[in-house]
Amino acid sequence: MALDGIYTHYLIKELNQSVENTRVESVWLNGLMFVFSLYAQKQRHHLVINLNASFTSTYLTTQPPSKKDTSNFLNQLKKYLEGGILKNITQYQSDRVIEFNFTVYDFIYGPVERKLIFEAMGRHANLYLIEQGKIIDLYKKMFVLEGRHLIPNATFGYFLSDKLDAKDYVFDPLATPKDITNKYLGISLRLANYLQLTGKHPFEIEVKPTLSIDDNKSYFFNLFGSNTKSFNTLSEALDSRVMLQKDEKSVYRSFISNQLKKLEKKHIQLTKQLDQAHQMLEDKAKGDLIYASGHNLRDKLPFIGDIVLDDQISLTSNAQKFYNNYQKGKRAIDYLEPELHKVLSEIEIFENYLVELELTDNESLSDFKEILDPYGFMKQKNKKNKPTRHKVKVLTLKVDDTTYFIGKNAHQNAHLVNQIGLANDYWFHVKDAPGSHILVRTPDLTEKVLRTSAMLAAYFSSQKASSSIPVNYTLFRFVSKIGGKPASFVKIKNEKTIYIDIDQTIVDNLLQNA
Repeated sequence: MALDGIYTHYLIKELNQSVENTRVESVWLNGLMFVFSLYAQKQRHHLVINLNASFTSTYLTTQPPSKKDTSNFLNQLKKYLEGGILKNITQYQSDRVIEFNFTVYDFIYGPVERKLIFEAMGRHANLYLIEQGKIIDLYKKMFVLEGRHLIPNATFGYFLSDKLDAKDYVFDPLATPKDITNKYLGISLRLANYLQLTGKHPFEIEVKPTLSIDDNKSYFFNLFGSNTKSFNTLSEALDSRVMLQKDEKSVYRSFISNQLKKLEKKHIQLTKQLDQAHQMLEDKAKGDLIYASGHNLRDKLPFIGDIVLDDQISLTSNAQKFYNNYQKGKRAIDYLEPELHKVLSEIEIFENYLVELELTDNESLSDFKEILDPYGFMKQKNKKNKPTRHKVKVLTLKVDDTTYFIGKNAHQNAHLVNQIGLANDYWFHVKDAPGSHILVRTPDLTEKVLRTSAMLAAYFSSQKASSSIPVNYTLFRFVSKIGGKPASFVKIKNEKTIYIDIDQTIVDNLLQNA
């Protein structure tokens, strides 16, 4: 079963017995699994936060995944949590929201309280790093103008719900399982069926960690029937699930992550060099001060005012050294600023590739071989084996007399821009966030077509799990490519914005007709 609020309650209770007041030695990433190495009283524990859609959970493991990947969010976790103390783990109400509470000692501010909040909600799983109620950074960046603001520096807010806490559960013989899930927070439909049949309270059920061999799912007691395996702890049951599906995207994700790691390192180096170059510009004033000091310029002095000099050479020579430094600084800035701009642009491109990779289905993964080939992806030792170009497959939906073309990555977007788009088509894209380009060919942009187009743009974007999602749209004639960037980056004019909520039923029906 999926991790529900009651399962979460018992899991947190178990985890606290091992990880309360442990020190964070290190944090690393393997695919969608964040691993924390925790140490206390001569014991080391490895805590996994698993964000894979079918395996969303947190648990202790004796065989931690290897250190494999990197990301900006991982770097933030290392910066803000390593060396700190994991005081305890708590749950928000009876929801699938887990709060890891840390105390980190700062050299200036002393003990600082921080939280890592895990919304363990399947394919909508999120991780937030919080300090004083503000988001430092988050795993899944989503932005909405109304409702929750899920961006760095915004105030964190929990999901609002009018459901009752599961602790207030009262058995009602007339209630259906669906009534129970609609009324109480954290009770899954399968558990509601059990509660209705037995009349039990969810927090009075004896914990017996169980794994279903057939379903490859675990729960805090046996809700599966036969062909199950029992464990001593919930962590053991969770850790024993087999991730059978091969992650076809991992090789691309790893390559993109490594490129980002290199670019981040280069960004740090260039920023440091640029700071040094700007400091060198101050040397001109030092040279001017020497000439304005009134001293004999042939003198050899250790300092003039606060300026430290080389007393082995004359004041004139010192002044010329300062002027030379100033010129070097100017030349360095002229070189470094464009280079820094280029690196930041490349970081933006690769971060966009990561989002596009998640939006792309396995059938279209071959697009990424061509997208990443210019960056050295899977270089062939034998140069004769050049990658062959394949036919671009763009997801196309036809409804009545309207056709929707969906470009999920840079390769497909280039095909939309260069081959498919007509001047009177309409172009849709989620506002201020990565997502698919939606090209709409219709004789009449009715309210229904407008809302359907916006919903598709919102669905195939990084904001998919948000509400009231802003989507820009304009005529295709007002869309133009940006020189030197992939086709996913475009300039638009005369755009309008619509705010849309995703109706999963509508989207599912559309995709079934693809």
